[in-house]
Amino acid sequence: MATSRFSSIRPAFVASPSGLIDLAAVLPFWLSFIVATDFKAFLVLRLIRFFKLTRYSPAMRSLLEALYAERRALLGCFVILCGATLIAAALMHLAEGAAQPDKFGTIPDAMWWAIVTLGTVGYGDAVPVTAAGRIVAGLTIFVGLLMVALPVGIVATAFSNEVHRRDFVVTWGLVARIPLFSELSAAQIADIMKLLRSQKVDKGTTITRRGEPAHSMYLIVDGEVEIRLRHKHIQLGAGDFFGEVAALRQSKRSATAIAIQATRLLALDASDLHGLMDREPQIATRIWDSAQAKLGRELEMAGGDLVSAELSGAEIGRD
Repeated sequence: MATSRFSSIRPAFVASPSGLIDLAAVLPFWLSFIVATDFKAFLVLRLIRFFKLTRYSPAMRSLLEALYAERRALLGCFVILCGATLIAAALMHLAEGAAQPDKFGTIPDAMWWAIVTLGTVGYGDAVPVTAAGRIVAGLTIFVGLLMVALPVGIVATAFSNEVHRRDFVVTWGLVARIPLFSELSAAQIADIMKLLRSQKVDKGTTITRRGEPAHSMYLIVDGEVEIRLRHKHIQLGAGDFFGEVAALRQSKRSATAIAIQATRLLALDASDLHGLMDREPQIATRIWDSAQAKLGRELEMAGGDLVSAELSGAEIGRD
């Protein structure tokens, strides 16, 4: 039963970031038995296993989530940096191309100088000697200061906000009061505590958004959350959980969840949820049964919204 239930989860783990990291780490070793080629240079890929420490470090998870949340702003900074590099290189080529053809003879040659100058590194291997070149260099330095400050400010603010969202401690008693874990032993609850991430959200905060990838499920410690479907809104309170089926299937969210009052949540990452359900069959059964009962009873009138996307996935997982 357990094997068939989670057979659809294993391929999803293989395609997950953790699965790809493990594959890149062990693939050179196994390829050496098949292909007569020296793969020693690829053994350095084993070092990327360092990134798996993020599942054990709340601080690293917070940083990665901050980077992900501000990915569009950081991409915009990168595009601006590329444009500034191209403009600075073109101007320096016009100003210094004749005086130093070996360093600024072409725009691609001048781009190296533009990159190190905008990055405020300034190796000094290429410096302007003409008055026009020095003016261009001075302007580029000022622009470089702005280019460095912009992404640093974005990341620092996002990281600070992410840290402040997790300002309550996950205790044994807190986890034991959640109905999903109430029948577990003290040792089992202690193990689960290591997997949970605390998150405090203010009234009106969007917790999950329809169409976004599902990376975790959420348990409500206290407060109230509204699940907004296309045709219906559902309110969940303390002890309820949501987002579990989409997280297991690693699919996109089919509903938007908004806190309608100050709420404390416990988040469980999808990879940890897979492992927990493998280790604890009673939790797996309760998650599947609760999801089916909740969706079948409360969302029947929604007409194929969350029912078709989430409930069908739960049925597939139990077959």
